[in-house]
Amino acid sequence: MAKDNPHRNSNCYNFYDYFTEFFVDEIHRGEDWKENLKAIIDSFPDLKLVVSGSSSLDLYKGAAELQRRVRKIDMSGLSFREYLKYAKNIDVPAFTFDELIGNYRQISYDLSPKIDPRDFKAYLDHGFYPYFKGKESVYHTLLLGNIRKVILEDLPTFMNLQTSSLSKLEKMFYFIAKNQPSELNYRSLAEKINISKDLLESIIFYLDKIGVLSIAIRSNKLNDIFRKEFKVFLGNPNIYYAFWGEEKIGTIRESFVLNVLKKVSKSQVVHRDIILPSYGDFIFRHGDKSYLFEVGWSGKTGRQIEGIDNGFLVKDDILIGKGNEIPLWMFGLV
Repeated sequence: MAKDNPHRNSNCYNFYDYFTEFFVDEIHRGEDWKENLKAIIDSFPDLKLVVSGSSSLDLYKGAAELQRRVRKIDMSGLSFREYLKYAKNIDVPAFTFDELIGNYRQISYDLSPKIDPRDFKAYLDHGFYPYFKGKESVYHTLLLGNIRKVILEDLPTFMNLQTSSLSKLEKMFYFIAKNQPSELNYRSLAEKINISKDLLESIIFYLDKIGVLSIAIRSNKLNDIFRKEFKVFLGNPNIYYAFWGEEKIGTIRESFVLNVLKKVSKSQVVHRDIILPSYGDFIFRHGDKSYLFEVGWSGKTGRQIEGIDNGFLVKDDILIGKGNEIPLWMFGLV
């Protein structure tokens, strides 16, 4: 017998009689999807409804409009730990940031038999999104195609941009991919692609929210935030590899660490817990402590963090931590 619900429109919602869970993919493609979603939620409070879509921007905006009814879950890319399980069926445990920082020497020693540096290189190259599996040879092409769709289809629709802006958006992304983050600022980038600085700031802000780009600020003081003192990275190492291979390995390492710190921080205010210092690469404020990280290769010296409390070298190409040196791959366990 059908459940009695005085709010039900029998022409639209007969599935309620048969399902307690309902999953909808690509919901943003439906006409008036936010209004329909609201109606379903209000009419059937016991129904577990899960929606997803390739257009993260539309879902980001829709979740904000439905925040009293919808719990938004951000799906980050695979961690190195998850990549090992998915690609190699290798089990390694997850650790909190505090556990990692507090015991990285012993953890790295215990796990070293399971860690092959070649697997970590493969992860940086193509392991962030699960659709790499079985498609390694075309993964970078697929990745750039998906990003191009976000920039040329989703973003213009979301921001009501004119068609004339599309080539400028593609050029913007190319400039960000081509240049070192330290060489970019909003004013020069806006001039190069012939777009207003205010519009460029809005575009980069939204692309950061959905993980296509990654912003790090120079200070968490409000006046510095308002002055837009930022570095702009690509969203994750795989995107750098898709453009340049290992040519920008220094930036690739930094983008990996930044991506992990953002996941740990979960800050909603321009990632205010992650600061670009005058020396070192990142200051990370976590709990009641601040940590300074200098990211580099195995031969990196500790000159820039010498004498700094909670100062660490995050080194690529080392397997086991020692002193204040943390292997880069370990950030993939968080």
